[in-house]
Amino acid sequence: MRLDWRFFAIAPSIWISSLCYSIFRIEPYTICSYGCIYCYARWYRSGIIVNKRTILKAWRKLAFKLYKLDLPPPYFRLSTLIEPFQEHLERKQQISLEIMQEAIKCEIPLVINTKSTLLVESPWIDKLLALTDKGLALVQISLTTVDQHLSKELEPKAPDPRKRLKVIEELREHDIPVVTRIQPLIPGIEMQQLDAAKEALNHGSLGIIVEPIRETVSGLEKIAKAIGITFSEYFSKYRWEPYTFSPKQGGLLRPGLDWRKNMYRRLKDLTLQFGREMTLCKDGVWTKYSHPGLDCCQTWHIKAQYAIRKTLHEYISRLQKGGSSVYLIKENEFVRYPRFVKRALMLHHNKLRRVLETRDILVKLVVYDR
Repeated sequence: MRLDWRFFAIAPSIWISSLCYSIFRIEPYTICSYGCIYCYARWYRSGIIVNKRTILKAWRKLAFKLYKLDLPPPYFRLSTLIEPFQEHLERKQQISLEIMQEAIKCEIPLVINTKSTLLVESPWIDKLLALTDKGLALVQISLTTVDQHLSKELEPKAPDPRKRLKVIEELREHDIPVVTRIQPLIPGIEMQQLDAAKEALNHGSLGIIVEPIRETVSGLEKIAKAIGITFSEYFSKYRWEPYTFSPKQGGLLRPGLDWRKNMYRRLKDLTLQFGREMTLCKDGVWTKYSHPGLDCCQTWHIKAQYAIRKTLHEYISRLQKGGSSVYLIKENEFVRYPRFVKRALMLHHNKLRRVLETRDILVKLVVYDR
């Protein structure tokens, strides 16, 4: 298999290029056994397992090049679309385990996004502790609901949500930084998702990240059935709007602005009661909820120095530097990074520049919410 820059980076788009501080990722697997009915990976995955040797050889080469630089490395997400710790795959192949080992060796920060309980088992917990000792780890536990029946309907083969809460608790007992992604936010189960956020915070989560559902009409039909409401009622009760910017980009829909505002306010108020932060994923620059220079993935919990790219947040706020551990990559420094990284940075920056020059898109991306 021949690899190009897209193996280690998300493809440019209006949303990603405008809003994401790091567009780098490593996907150990291309199939997932959890069967979540809202799964975004179903639009992308190939249905095969990528050759283990190919993944690790490319990762080792890139990690070593980043290690030799005199610039801080960007952080990588493990992973963005597909569960990286699927029990039956990871126990057999241990690709994610070896990726973590290389990150330790080359001091590459990892944001680990998972529904799995495998991280609290040996040898995975040992690698995670080693990453944490170097300040290189942030774990994001993905949680849609803590209602066991509803969870079985929405994510039939994923680990029990109560077990995921236990993972948060156990990792925090080891002083491992953990935040919770309450995602996707789904109209019709608002109280269950507020309960999920509260439970996550009660179990020690350092923050909450939220991301509204984006779905096709056929996907919304499945969700309506799962939560026990007729599709006609579901579609008419909530005001759905296009997620994409052009009809040519497909028929993805998302909940309307009023619904999102209401959920963000309630989740923000809840999170503040615990003295924690809530951040928004892929929903524009909200003046009320944005943290310019501080990544919406809440990577300020990573202690080692790492590099991020400029986003629309920085151009709106005119902020030119991040927090104490954050290095904001300058455009003239793209060429100093390895080929895969340089190519991705340049493509995303060019897309962001075009967004900045397009008023109609900016109006949709920047929400002045007081």
